[in-house]
Amino acid sequence: MRSVKFLILSLVVLVASTACNKDISASLALERTSLYFASWDAELQYISYVPTNAVSVGVASYSNGWNASVDIATETIAIWPEGTTEEGMTNDDLPKEGSVVINALNAEGEATSYYISLYITQTLPLDTAGIANSYIVTAPATSYTFDAMHRPDGSELATADVKLLWQSNPNAVRNVDLVDGKASFYVTSSYEDDAKVADTNAVIAAYNASNEVIWSWHLWITNDNPLAATDTYSNGKVFMQRNLGAFANANGSTEEQKILDSYGMYYQWGRKDPFPRPYHFDASGAEDESRYDMDGVYIKENFPERSSSNGTLDYVTKNPMHYITNAACVAEGGDGIGDWLVTAGKTLWNDEKKSVYDPCPYGWRVPTAEDLSVLKLSDAEDNTPLETARKQYGWNLSDGNNSFFYSACGRRRYNDGKVENMNSKDGVYPSQPQPWEGYYWTSTTTVDGKAVVEYYDKKKMSRKSAFYKKRAHRMIQKRRMNLWKKRKN
Repeated sequence: MRSVKFLILSLVVLVASTACNKDISASLALERTSLYFASWDAELQYISYVPTNAVSVGVASYSNGWNASVDIATETIAIWPEGTTEEGMTNDDLPKEGSVVINALNAEGEATSYYISLYITQTLPLDTAGIANSYIVTAPATSYTFDAMHRPDGSELATADVKLLWQSNPNAVRNVDLVDGKASFYVTSSYEDDAKVADTNAVIAAYNASNEVIWSWHLWITNDNPLAATDTYSNGKVFMQRNLGAFANANGSTEEQKILDSYGMYYQWGRKDPFPRPYHFDASGAEDESRYDMDGVYIKENFPERSSSNGTLDYVTKNPMHYITNAACVAEGGDGIGDWLVTAGKTLWNDEKKSVYDPCPYGWRVPTAEDLSVLKLSDAEDNTPLETARKQYGWNLSDGNNSFFYSACGRRRYNDGKVENMNSKDGVYPSQPQPWEGYYWTSTTTVDGKAVVEYYDKKKMSRKSAFYKKRAHRMIQKRRMNLWKKRKN
């Protein structure tokens, strides 16, 4: 009994010791961390808060042109733009970005500070036409919103919060908040030009009350609106002139940056979430473009090997940054297929209609194999000197009437997820392998469950380069360069 009493006494002392800690900080759970006002004479707005260990909450400071007050009784913060009344100054002299600092004090008088970002800007909804898994953003110094409570098919999401998962350009997307069921965020201007956005790809995710990702959306942030430049092929199908997530169409240019900007995002067949382009235009070293979180911290890639637990649609929905590999497919006794799914899903993308997992913006969809079948190697491509063509990283393809440039962006390998852009067959080139491969996913699957991919490869010294349709292994996780057929709504 003595040992038992001693043990109980020790626990009591330990608990008492913890309860007597005087270093507990005050904290606030803010309803949101940013506010947007249409003009300097706009009405005030409120932010509610929930205090913990806070005996006092007050305004510590605010930027010139702004004002704020705290109502402790209602636990709300009122913020409004005052503009300027100083002689000789106008509101145009004030910066359109500011902040308010709120302090929460604990019993010892120690302060914990919270910053609320403030903007004079327009707010643009991205989902006026309809809900999609990808949204195009073109205006800088602007706030945006989209529905975060529904999937593209209208089914409801139990969204409790939204966060930025990653962005390719640090500081491009700020202040991601959930406001009245909408994902709200701010897009900055580029460092070089205040009138332009910084070309960026980003992903915002919805979280449930258990802090699990339940859906995610791609933000395609680019200066030149991809919807403004389209082509109608001889079969009547309308395509964008650039790939999903691309910032340009290189159109045969040999400039390295233009080539890289034409690549866009990479996808596993049937998934809506993008993976980054290579860091180098020639995909050297299989190095990916950097990605960053909201704090500007570099995010590493995730390439888990397929298993019964992660080779599922539920898993990749919760883990949109995980590229599921299948190196076992080439091992002894492997299935030889390379599918990221344990059980194949033939309709994740499909020929009949735009699916809920389609990665394209609203009104656009992954093309079918039939949509792309009209393309052949063009006369211009055949007549281009070989050494010139090798520097273009792509092909001019013809629909019988006009020529269209398709970039040679390679693929992500199914066995390790790395970008590969090389035809390295022995004896093909006199010196070293050259980057001639391009894979374009379609939404088409065969009766035996294999996905069809358009495959391009200049693998011969002759200008009569190969262009043919190849039946890929089912969801083999090769490169899909997104060009979209316009959907008839």
